[in-house]
Amino acid sequence: MAPRMARKLAFDVTHLASRLPIETPSGIDKVDLAFAEYLTERADILVHYGLRKPRFHSPAGLASLTHAGSARWGSHKNYGDDAWAQLSSFLAGSEKPIPVAPVAMGLLDGGRSIAPVVKRKRRVQQNGWRFSRSQVLLPENAIYLNVAQFAFEYERFFRWLPERPDLMPVFMVHDLLPLDYPEYFRPGYKQRFTQRTRTILTHAKAVLAASAYVKERLERAYSEQARAAAVPIHVTALPSSLPPPDDRFTHLPELADTSYFVVLGTIEPRKNHLLLLNIWRRMAEQQSTAGRPSPAVPKLIIVGSRGWENEQVVDILDRSALVRPHVLEISNLDDARLAVLIANARGLLFPSFAEGYGLPLVEALSLKTPVIASDIPVFREVSQGCALFASPLDGPRWLNLVQALSDPAGEQAISARHQARTFVPPTWTGYFESVQGFLSTL
Repeated sequence: MAPRMARKLAFDVTHLASRLPIETPSGIDKVDLAFAEYLTERADILVHYGLRKPRFHSPAGLASLTHAGSARWGSHKNYGDDAWAQLSSFLAGSEKPIPVAPVAMGLLDGGRSIAPVVKRKRRVQQNGWRFSRSQVLLPENAIYLNVAQFAFEYERFFRWLPERPDLMPVFMVHDLLPLDYPEYFRPGYKQRFTQRTRTILTHAKAVLAASAYVKERLERAYSEQARAAAVPIHVTALPSSLPPPDDRFTHLPELADTSYFVVLGTIEPRKNHLLLLNIWRRMAEQQSTAGRPSPAVPKLIIVGSRGWENEQVVDILDRSALVRPHVLEISNLDDARLAVLIANARGLLFPSFAEGYGLPLVEALSLKTPVIASDIPVFREVSQGCALFASPLDGPRWLNLVQALSDPAGEQAISARHQARTFVPPTWTGYFESVQGFLSTL
């Protein structure tokens, strides 16, 4: 049991409240909601950004906020009926046209206006949570906890922190990828993210991170800013937010009897979907070559929306006669069905060029599903060495591994399943005990 914190805790709910209208939550949304649920009986005050100064509210509103979030995003909400029906039909052999998945952009990804941060308040109220009209005072010496890395590029939201030197601002840093890999993000995004990082380096007195990879990168950022005495950074692996597979769907023949793989994430260059589509094109070519026996082409399920700078991927998905029969784009699956889909897959594929953590990898291994992942340091760390690894540029190795895992009776497939079962899943109980223990030392 983690020790009780001596300081009062002020939890920032701006991001969570703003994201409530979103139909399908992102990984950060789920983490934010998990913190809110844990802190429902532990937070002493709620904080919300304001254009001129923040507002502080009673913690009583946190229960209704988490209830609204759980009702909208929880694993019990089966908003994926249509998507699941389409998926079942595809795995059963129906060759339906691949639908164009809607683009799911973040609140501030499309422009630089900060008005949506305030204007979305009305939509949040329509989704089951209202801001308290009465405001309270922020206690002295409190911990200010912000776990979403949300709108940090807008310095005005944080001008109040230097006026309260008694506070202990604690930020969660999910990644610093735009600083090192600007080519995988929209033009100009690095400049915006540089300001986000500056906000962290200026105001944080402690930091939470999910991987040692992010910690090391953040320490380097402190060093580059001539701040050798960096703030304490606590690393704790994030658990899966998916529930155990739902018994209603565990034994569907189209899952048990079909060889398929799953890839999770927005279709964008960093996720490297193009590698997988080229592999599936190659397998389809091998199958269609006259006189050359080859194994059946497994299915590929792409769970995620279309993002940006993905013209080559979209052209293949929409127009390739070889690839289309074997690949399905899908989105809006609820967590229960997503868990079942992953649990019954031959494997999860994760060919990203760069990540700050890799939650899909943890979700799959927690369900004992084999994973083929890029051979990058953070995946080695997060997977506990329980995945199969290949360079994100090594197409032949990816092809060989996919074909090997397609045969469940094959030696490598059996070995991969055994390897996945040795993974020790992080738990939310252990995670929050670790975080609270760290906060209690501040």
